[in-house]
Amino acid sequence: MRKSWVVLALVGMVLLIGSTSFAATSYVVTNDDNCVNASNTSSIYKLNTTTGALTLFKTLTTGGLGNCGGFFAGVQAAVTQNASCLYIVDGGTSDIAAFKAKTLAKVGNFSNAAVNDAFPGGSMTLTPNGKFLYVTYGGSFNIGAWKVNSDCSLTFINAYTASFGIDTYSGIVADPTGKGLIVSVTDLGGLEAFAINGTTGALTDLGSTNLDNLSGCINLGGCFPTGIDISKKEQVFVGNASGGASAIAAQLTASKPYFTKVSFIDLTNSAGLFNVEAPFLGATAYNTGAGALYFGASGGAVAPGPGVLTTALSNTGVTLGAVTPINNSPFLYDGLIASHGNLMVVSEWFNQLQTFTINADGSLTATAQGPVVDANANGALSFFIYPNTR
Repeated sequence: MRKSWVVLALVGMVLLIGSTSFAATSYVVTNDDNCVNASNTSSIYKLNTTTGALTLFKTLTTGGLGNCGGFFAGVQAAVTQNASCLYIVDGGTSDIAAFKAKTLAKVGNFSNAAVNDAFPGGSMTLTPNGKFLYVTYGGSFNIGAWKVNSDCSLTFINAYTASFGIDTYSGIVADPTGKGLIVSVTDLGGLEAFAINGTTGALTDLGSTNLDNLSGCINLGGCFPTGIDISKKEQVFVGNASGGASAIAAQLTASKPYFTKVSFIDLTNSAGLFNVEAPFLGATAYNTGAGALYFGASGGAVAPGPGVLTTALSNTGVTLGAVTPINNSPFLYDGLIASHGNLMVVSEWFNQLQTFTINADGSLTATAQGPVVDANANGALSFFIYPNTR
């Protein structure tokens, strides 16, 4: 089985808006993916939206163990949009730790024998209404569906295997309408679409698209779809850990063939950034279908491999703009990226976060603080930023 350029541990971000003292504060929440300590942890940082500085606010103990690694573009934590429930994946013990987001009180750990999140782990996504949680599992090579209960506990719905084939399913995302789900079939080179039953949360497999049929993928000897982002216009962007610098675009539709306008995006750049795994739509692009679209390149242990590519998304396609190498970590790998206003947060292998200012030309400038080391982390950190400014 073909593996993506692996070894990241990730997670999500959350909220804390339950108290008025948090109302004007933004947060970055990580999954430390620790499999060495007695328990995995999640680190919550305050993000100063003026200076970009990160300050550790609180460390949550999950009660499970991480994988100490995973896919660079995976997201192993999620928070409901109403700031009610926070979920952290414990890959090593194949459970999901649940917290009440406003108080950070632990609810419990939830698992099921039908799903196993052994290395290299997977990703998770919540439906926009917060009713259902979906997780890809690297050990059992399937997708688990969970119902989110009013007390933030989880009830297992079912496990699913994509018709495209058994795989590690690196990326997973619910579309902005909450009616559909997209999964990247990484090793086999495909994308799979599922319909979500709005009442039960059950999934219906709608079909797939074989990316390896694209000429760009053929020239590379195959594509390795990883992280996924999708706009409100149902434009899908997928990272490609092929060893080169490229990504995939597609349009999600409500009827067969479900994926249309599937295309190969050549992101070859003079800086030599490669393994483009983590797409992230800027706020304007996410909402309108046009604007800044960022791609995080994980690299591959050689300079200047990792960094961020800024592109312009328009009705004519994707145009490469500024390219910013980011190789501060001793291992020369980068992970997940996320923009927040005029700031960009980047995960640097294996235990660093760093904030950058997004300049007018799309290039990034490191803030004065520099890389922040998460002492509890045991892998590249996955995260998201709260509140969501998209």
